[in-house]
Amino acid sequence: MSRAYHAKKATPSDRTGPVSKSTLCAFAKSPWKWAHSPPTEPTAAMQLGSIVHGIALEDQRRGDDLEWIVSPYDSFRTKEAREWKEEKAEAGLMVLTEKEYLKAQAIALRARRAIKKALTDEIEWGFAEYDVEVEVGGSFNEVDLCGLIDVVPENPEILLDLKTCSSIGDERALSRVIFDRDYHMQGALYCDLYAHQHNLKEPPGFGFVFIETVSPYETTYVKLSEAALALGRQRYIALVEMWKRLREVNIGDLPGAVQEGTIIEPPAWLAPV
Repeated sequence: MSRAYHAKKATPSDRTGPVSKSTLCAFAKSPWKWAHSPPTEPTAAMQLGSIVHGIALEDQRRGDDLEWIVSPYDSFRTKEAREWKEEKAEAGLMVLTEKEYLKAQAIALRARRAIKKALTDEIEWGFAEYDVEVEVGGSFNEVDLCGLIDVVPENPEILLDLKTCSSIGDERALSRVIFDRDYHMQGALYCDLYAHQHNLKEPPGFGFVFIETVSPYETTYVKLSEAALALGRQRYIALVEMWKRLREVNIGDLPGAVQEGTIIEPPAWLAPV
């Protein structure tokens, strides 16, 4: 599901496809960089997060091919091992050592338990079965939007997204992560797309299951308030407007992060009294 989902999203060479939360945010930071930067290789942390997602949601998947493979080699010093690794990488698979896979399994097991606890606590009648990686889509202001929701229970009162991190920190730190990384925007967009797709009068709530990738793999789940979702909604509406305004602009003419000719004023803390 995730490969097919990502393959159809808008790209710099074809901006007619649907846009996701991540596309909107990358474009908003700098349309120029979004259009001209080459694809980046996933970091080790990003790869681990993807694999934890896959294992944690694996029981509920519906015939999806795995996106990783465990290496039969202890190292890749031999020509045979290197050729095997290159072959798998060219096929789009993430290659794991046995040690890396066992770590991802341990994290994913904790994540799966945290998802079930969140659903048990938040659903009025108790734990419900759920689908995973549910694709949603819709059109707003002549822009096609898309999203991939990690966890959707039956008759959902709440939708969930799984996030891996090195440290959850305290409540203040976690709140800052959510708003700095526009997770509240993701929640609002997914809720609205789900409600639109299912003809709901009111969208469901939205929450996040966080799990640390450092032992002992602490977990927690949090919910977005109505005020947080409202701010997220304002944010995605503004970014959709920006995308629509610049969608037909020639790639070479897209603006950067700071408008040319901007007048820089001293910050308030440095301004003369």
